[in-house]
Amino acid sequence: MKTRSTQNKDRILVVDDNPDIHDAFRSALIEDVNAQGKFELDGARDGPHGLALVQQSLLAARPYALAFIGVSHAAGPKALEIAPQIWALDPGIQIVLCAERLALSSAAVLATMGAMNSKWLLLKTPFESVEVIQLACSLAEKWHLQQLAGSHQSVKPEADATKTGNPADAFQINEEDLLNTLLDNAPDHIYFKDAQSRFLKCSKAQALQFGAASPAELVGKTDLDFFSEEHARPAYEDEQEILRTGQPIIGKVEKEIWKDGRGESWALSTKMPLRNNAGDIIGTFGISKNITALKQTEAALAYHDDLLTTLMENSPDSIFFKDLESRLVKVSRSEVHNLLRLSISHYRAAHPGMDDEALPPHLASVEEFEKYVIGKTDADIYGQDRASEFSHDEEEIIRTGKPIAEKAEKTVHPDGRVVWYFTNKGPWRDRNGKLIGTFGTSKNMSELKEAERKIEEVQAQLLTTARLAGMAEIATNVLHNVGNVLNSVNVSAEMIGSQLRTSKLKGLARSVGLMDARTADLGEFLTQDSKGKLLPGYLRELSRTLEIEHEAMAKELGALSSSVNHIKQVIATQQSYAGTARFVESTKVSELLDDALRMNADALTRHKVDVEKKYAALPTLLLDKQRILQVLVNLISNAKQALDTIADRRPFITLDAVLMDGPVLRITVTDNGEGIAPENLTRVFSHGFTTRKNGHGFGLHSCVLAAQEMGGNLHVHSDGPGQGASFILEIPVTIAQAH
Repeated sequence: MKTRSTQNKDRILVVDDNPDIHDAFRSALIEDVNAQGKFELDGARDGPHGLALVQQSLLAARPYALAFIGVSHAAGPKALEIAPQIWALDPGIQIVLCAERLALSSAAVLATMGAMNSKWLLLKTPFESVEVIQLACSLAEKWHLQQLAGSHQSVKPEADATKTGNPADAFQINEEDLLNTLLDNAPDHIYFKDAQSRFLKCSKAQALQFGAASPAELVGKTDLDFFSEEHARPAYEDEQEILRTGQPIIGKVEKEIWKDGRGESWALSTKMPLRNNAGDIIGTFGISKNITALKQTEAALAYHDDLLTTLMENSPDSIFFKDLESRLVKVSRSEVHNLLRLSISHYRAAHPGMDDEALPPHLASVEEFEKYVIGKTDADIYGQDRASEFSHDEEEIIRTGKPIAEKAEKTVHPDGRVVWYFTNKGPWRDRNGKLIGTFGTSKNMSELKEAERKIEEVQAQLLTTARLAGMAEIATNVLHNVGNVLNSVNVSAEMIGSQLRTSKLKGLARSVGLMDARTADLGEFLTQDSKGKLLPGYLRELSRTLEIEHEAMAKELGALSSSVNHIKQVIATQQSYAGTARFVESTKVSELLDDALRMNADALTRHKVDVEKKYAALPTLLLDKQRILQVLVNLISNAKQALDTIADRRPFITLDAVLMDGPVLRITVTDNGEGIAPENLTRVFSHGFTTRKNGHGFGLHSCVLAAQEMGGNLHVHSDGPGQGASFILEIPVTIAQAH
């Protein structure tokens, strides 16, 4: 209970915009010997400043006993509005209006202050100090009496206090303490406003949000001082509607846009009419809860929901979510269409001859089927046999928590139509990481599967063509070599024929004819006849000539035989690799490389190309001789062609073979020819690419295909034009077992 303390000075507030008035009150109430030590004086320059000081005095539990309010002639009746605002904050304060002569009419004063209101007086200015001192003492005493009476009314009777078992609290706690405790500690924004929507009182949380040092700084201000017109105007209109109708506004969500540029905020507001003891509406009060975080979360959820909805409605891929029992929880629109087609196909297979109009309701439309399918399992759609594979995958995901990626799944419709899907499935977890089901996506890959099949067919055809082209290249080289040898055969045969046509054997026949004609006197003929005497010498000379002819023919026949044997070797080599059979067999690498060189030997010799062989002592290997020969013949021929334009150096080709770890056979064909430009290093193996005028661009392409078919690779290195090139063939092999 509050009582008057002789040790405490009564607090007085002076509200006036004239500094001289403040000096006059200070002279009368502070400096005058009749008032010294009795009063504590505070001054406010205007109404809002005065309201702020009243608010601060209440928060400090040191209220003002009375207030002197100056009413100038210029301000007129509007200056009276500060009084009701002060009473709204502190109903017990005594007010003295200090008005100039004729500044206010009696009617205006009574209309604003209330004719029957005993808490105010009118003091005409200029005034005497004694008038001010006397009024201050009297009104301060009155204020103390009212405070004492109010304290007795707020205290419960002693008997009631005894019943509560807490008599000390009953005497020490009053409504003002409870309100201040609420305003000081509540996290929500609590405020009281007058009829013009100006703040009268507010919680500390409200002041903090508005950037004020204390609630008192908000007194007299409106929402327009802090918020943009966009928010402040509707808030003002709501409060005016409450003043007009007396109807509260409960739980309204408001978007707050601030003048100071801070980010927008959201509040959940409840506003009600503020009434005085007589029940008249004198303002509004309300509570606002900051729900910005909630709205941001709500917006984020709505955003993600929109993303999911857009994905589920528009993705061409099938998307599905299932619970722990593998029941569908959510499916994309494309999945609904896929499952509907499958379900209709199953239904028609089970009910042949049924027309579309006879379909059950859940199969009649996409919308109805979408409602039907939620909660169903794969067994309800695919049948138990097909669904068991799906459920096994999902059970494994739930057991291990590991996803299944890019699994090809084949679905056969009752009409025989085959549909292929690539499916990804994973664990579905809640925000806390708890596994609550599975989810997955399926992409219809039927067209891709068909394209792959066609590509495989084309690839097989291409490989066959490449092999044939490679064989044609080998045959061309063989025929070219055979043709060159046949030139030698023709020369030898022509020489032998010419020698036979000009042979001296005819002279031998004539000599024998002469001797046959003189058989009876052959001795006399050879010794006595002039012609007969010459015949022995002629025969001796003819013998020597025929011997020379024999030697020449024997030499040509030897050359002819050698050429024929060379042709037989070339043909035998070709025959050993001919045919379409592809198989791995024991092969000596050195012999294989020599065969490749032999097929290019004539061209290499004719162009005076030096060949350096670097064959290590390699073991017998199991490999595909035909394909490797196809590659080597092309590579050697290609190297020879790269040397055709070289004139400033001796052309050479190096053939190197080594066995690396794996084991892998590496064969390198290197030339010092025209080289390869950097931009062509990856293009030389492309089908149809060539830099030669008469090239077909198929040889190297067939080589790389053959290498890949053997599980190896073919690549090239060149330091650039004019720097030569190296083609490296690497093929995995197996070392043949010795018998």
